[in-house]
Amino acid sequence: MLVNRAAVIYYPGRVDLAAVKREIQAIVEKGNWEPTLFLPTEEHEHGREQTLRALAQNATHFLVAGGDGTIREVASALHESGSSATLGLIPSGTGNVLARNLNLNLGNIGACVRQGMLGNRHPIDLALARIIHANGERSEHRFVVMAGLGLDAQIMQATDSKRKHRLGWVAYIEGGFKSMPLKYERLAVSIDSGEARNLRVLTLLVGNAGWLPGHIGLMPDASLDDGELDLAAIGPRRLWHWIDFWGRVTWANRRLRPTRIGRKLLDATANVRTLENLTGRKVRVTPTHPVHLQLDGDAYGAVLEVEFEVLPRAISVRV
Repeated sequence: MLVNRAAVIYYPGRVDLAAVKREIQAIVEKGNWEPTLFLPTEEHEHGREQTLRALAQNATHFLVAGGDGTIREVASALHESGSSATLGLIPSGTGNVLARNLNLNLGNIGACVRQGMLGNRHPIDLALARIIHANGERSEHRFVVMAGLGLDAQIMQATDSKRKHRLGWVAYIEGGFKSMPLKYERLAVSIDSGEARNLRVLTLLVGNAGWLPGHIGLMPDASLDDGELDLAAIGPRRLWHWIDFWGRVTWANRRLRPTRIGRKLLDATANVRTLENLTGRKVRVTPTHPVHLQLDGDAYGAVLEVEFEVLPRAISVRV
């Protein structure tokens, strides 16, 4: 008989752990479950090591009570290990982008626990970033929702982590001021081994999830399970470009794009000077000089080149 075992990987102080334990216990008492593992993240262990320890103790259902960065650590370890264990989310981070794009009930711990333990398996894509750092070193990192080069990564680099954990998205405002004045980056972008396009942008986003808090749709066609990476090239220059940009991401992508005529209109008027969306399975980005990189909200410093590749149906989440 198959025996299930849940493992809760949590960021201390960011979730009502007593409530999580009550909800889990109510499920465990009714089914075929081994005692639940509770593994807090630590200063130098952000989820990967906890995941490997839980797998060694036969965990089958992982519940992550943290943000997108913690989810990335757990998802990466699950994929690299080849485990068939599933991922469930108890959103407790700053942006909770994956949870939002899965349409989870962010404020209901009970619902999230029940979905994470009893919900249906839903395969989703991951992405792989092959990085050449500014010092010439190379590394590979998986990510779940979104990578960014340019301004957004610079803001995250400048944002104090303690303030972010205490204030949430508000902390990024300070990081934004520290990143002034605005700096446009020149990037050579090649999609699926095609001819490189030279783009002048504030930010280039690459990912599987396109909706941010506040119903901001930067990559409105992005899907977590379509085997494609979506890109958003953002480069407003003049005031009217900024007006067009904010109109697209806050209203048009939500209201107009779902209609056939609206989609044609938005695609026909897309321009890197406001917002241009692209898709592909593999994307190579080469800046003219080192630019900052972020993966799922965590800063990775300045890079010389990044190659992104989609990893289709890499892990399963329960929803």
